[in-house]
Amino acid sequence: MSSETSFSSLIRPARYWTHWSFDAQDMHGLTQDHLLQEGDPPHTVAERMNQLFSGQVLCSDSPQDGFWLDVLYEAADLIPTFELKPLEVFVGREAASDIYRLLPTTRRHRALHDATALMEACRAFFKA
Repeated sequence: MSSETSFSSLIRPARYWTHWSFDAQDMHGLTQDHLLQEGDPPHTVAERMNQLFSGQVLCSDSPQDGFWLDVLYEAADLIPTFELKPLEVFVGREAASDIYRLLPTTRRHRALHDATALMEACRAFFKA
């Protein structure tokens, strides 16, 4: 929680990413065409993340984030220079549950908004 570097990017699907989830499309508000037209290649995104977050441990609010990070870095043919760990590792399961309850409930979500909301919820929890 000491660093406030942020980064956001749409990711152009790799050619071999053939699975498409319409539930995820609805949740994120992003179509496959939009990502193909405006997304950055996986290598560009992974390389930028390595530059920005090298040597850091990042916090995630979802175990699925680690899976998707692996998918991104596999497509980029790179290895992350940082770690991604779930919130529970930092604060324990009980405190993480309390922090998750402070998060806003929205139908759609985007990664940068979610990360900012998690940071604000952690601040509110530890201030209380």
